[in-house]
Amino acid sequence: MTTVAAFGMGRIGGEAAYLSAVSGFADELVLYDINTELLRAQKLDILHAKEIPVSTRPSDIKDADYCIFSAGYSRSPNVKTRADLFDKNLPIAKEAAGIMKGFPGKLIVLTNPMDVFTWYFAKHAGFDESQVVGFGGLLDSRRFTLALHSMGINETGIVIGEHGENQVPLFSGLSVDVPESVREEVLLGLRGSSMPVIKGKGGTVFGPAYHIAHMLEEIENGREIVCSLPMNGAYGIDGCALGIPAKVTKDGAKINESLKLDDWESEKLRSAAEFLTGLCRRV
Repeated sequence: MTTVAAFGMGRIGGEAAYLSAVSGFADELVLYDINTELLRAQKLDILHAKEIPVSTRPSDIKDADYCIFSAGYSRSPNVKTRADLFDKNLPIAKEAAGIMKGFPGKLIVLTNPMDVFTWYFAKHAGFDESQVVGFGGLLDSRRFTLALHSMGINETGIVIGEHGENQVPLFSGLSVDVPESVREEVLLGLRGSSMPVIKGKGGTVFGPAYHIAHMLEEIENGREIVCSLPMNGAYGIDGCALGIPAKVTKDGAKINESLKLDDWESEKLRSAAEFLTGLCRRV
């Protein structure tokens, strides 16, 4: 029996809870949102799709195996970067930590700036570091894969670094050489890849929710994924969490430290770490 909790039942949290139910991954759901009318609507909508036990008592989060944390303000066309949401979402994260006190399972962090809140929950919120993992790398890597395909490179992309402006697409592992001028052009496109969706429908839903549901399955099976984790000295980085390939299980994570980065990628990763470390100091 697997119980999935969703803390924050907006677009992505609601869709991820729904997918975990209809895919058969979750046997039970625990849903929470400060907006009680939205919470009731999301619960009913899920039950219209599938018969599954659904609790809306926040105290039941302590019985969940996984908790998807997506509460807070999301990007809009007026929010330039995910990092700009830090001040608005930090009080929400701190309040949520109190509500989720005693939760023993795996916490999946989505709320932006995701890497910073992954650091917060892992280091400052009373959770064991082994419980916390941040979402973003799978989605960024899929967007990079689409960009590569549009260039006629039919390979799978990997993106590390920040889930934001300082993301680092890895070109050096591809079978073709990509010059730095083209890399910079691709990176610029990746930074704005979500904005057409946000402008067209108000926010991203399907892409993030699908990869969150996939992430739960990969963690359950102990497979390697790109996710946000406290670096703790890996690749010479400390003082922040950022996206990196790691084998993640319900009991913890082991970062893959065998990546061979070229100079362009190494410099971008250093920049990501410096930026995120500055924000992480503020939590």
